[in-house]
Amino acid sequence: MSKKYLVTGGAGFIGSHLCEKLLYMGHHVTCLDNFYNGNLNNIRGLFNDKNFYFVEGDVLNKTLLNEVAAECDHIFHLAAQIHVEKSIIRPTETLNINLSGTKNLLDICTRHKNKSMTFASSAEVYGEAEGEHSEKSPLCPQSPYAASKVAAEALCTSYFYTYDTNVRIIRNFNTFGPRQKSSGYGSVIAIFARRALDNKPLIIYGDGFQTRDYQYIEDAVDGYILSLQIPAGEIINTGYGVDHNIVDIAKEIIKITNSNSKIVFADPRPGEVRKLRSNVNKISSYGHTSQYSLNAGLKKYINWLVKYDLDSLGVMK
Repeated sequence: MSKKYLVTGGAGFIGSHLCEKLLYMGHHVTCLDNFYNGNLNNIRGLFNDKNFYFVEGDVLNKTLLNEVAAECDHIFHLAAQIHVEKSIIRPTETLNINLSGTKNLLDICTRHKNKSMTFASSAEVYGEAEGEHSEKSPLCPQSPYAASKVAAEALCTSYFYTYDTNVRIIRNFNTFGPRQKSSGYGSVIAIFARRALDNKPLIIYGDGFQTRDYQYIEDAVDGYILSLQIPAGEIINTGYGVDHNIVDIAKEIIKITNSNSKIVFADPRPGEVRKLRSNVNKISSYGHTSQYSLNAGLKKYINWLVKYDLDSLGVMK
């Protein structure tokens, strides 16, 4: 049965893939984005779909939010200031966007009981801890970004208990794939892949033995779709369940790209978490199975990146 979805931050990396998947499934999608993180090129191909509607704006505009959410059945709230480094420089801006924007959408779902919401949180809320992180692990935010997500999660939970608001929380572990930024505050895999293809040094901050649990974008999107089956008030991890250190990731990218890049080490960055690995037992119990290992995802992503470069130059592959 076709439904109507609002995706905030829908022109971003994950948001654009989510919009695409929902349209493929036959649903109506309204994409809201102010291009703070998003890119028009991420959604340009969706404008040909009669079920796709784009609105330029942000989640701090209450009047606009009420208008775009009026006809929707479910809200996927991905809009956020998502960068740890930027949050250290701009903590007030980060808190305003990530907390106030979430409250605005929760207020809409509270007033209109026929609407539900999935809030996109982050594995950064776990902070420093040994072993893997389950949904019951203690939270220890180590950056203003992580703190903003903890606060927004708490707001979602409080609205569920206080007002019976229909909201659930996805704690997304590191995700990579096509359309991810490879410059500025981009993801390490996107940056490494881009630089490896250009035979430039791969810069690692710290000793390189910090680990991350990376999931391919298609698996992450499937997790968001699955959240529609998750009861209100629940919190659930999406990840692969295996972590890899940054040095090994860099070496694997150099190998796949057949690059001449060298690995260069720099001073560690403040607020960076040492180890992140997801416990995926809960999401697995709902039927979610990751389709891509790190190696398989890297190969698919790098193949896309090479083709994207050729297409942008007008070269047929």
